[in-house]
Amino acid sequence: MYTLSQHTLPPICIYFYQGMGCAEATSDSANVRCVVDLSNRPYFEWDLPLDEEYVGGDEEGFAAMRRGGENGKMLCGSALTCEMLQHVFESLTIETRATVHIEVLGDYKSSDGHTKNLAIASARAYGTALRECVRIDPRRAGKVASSKGTLSV
Repeated sequence: MYTLSQHTLPPICIYFYQGMGCAEATSDSANVRCVVDLSNRPYFEWDLPLDEEYVGGDEEGFAAMRRGGENGKMLCGSALTCEMLQHVFESLTIETRATVHIEVLGDYKSSDGHTKNLAIASARAYGTALRECVRIDPRRAGKVASSKGTLSV
C-alpha cells in the first residue's frame, strides 16, 4: 500500500512534538538539561558525575540518620545514596514509559558535596520537561493533534 507523505508525515510530527519536553535547570554551579519523550519506549540515560557515595557527600549525616538523627530530628537529604538517586530516575522513566536523557551542561567543576546540586538541578529539569510534555496546547482546544481526529500508538 502506498501512502502519500503529506497524509502521514504532518500528524506524526505533531504527535512527536506534543509528547516531547526539554528543560534546563540550575542549582548553584550545576547546570543540567533533561529531555523527555513520552514515546512508550522506556529508556534512561544520564552523564552526571556522581562520584560520591551519598548525595551531598555527607557520610557523617548519613550515620546520624541511621542513629535516628540529632536530638531526635531526622536529617532530610543526607540519607540518599547516589546509586539510589539514579534508581529513582530510572524507575520514574520506566513507569512513565518515557525516553529520558539528563546531561550536565558546560564545564562542570566538582567539589565536595557537588552531588546535591546535581540532584536538585536534575529533579527540577526532569519535572519541568515532564510538565512540558503533558501540557495541553490551548490552540487545539482539547482536540487530538491530528487532522484525522485520532492518533494510534
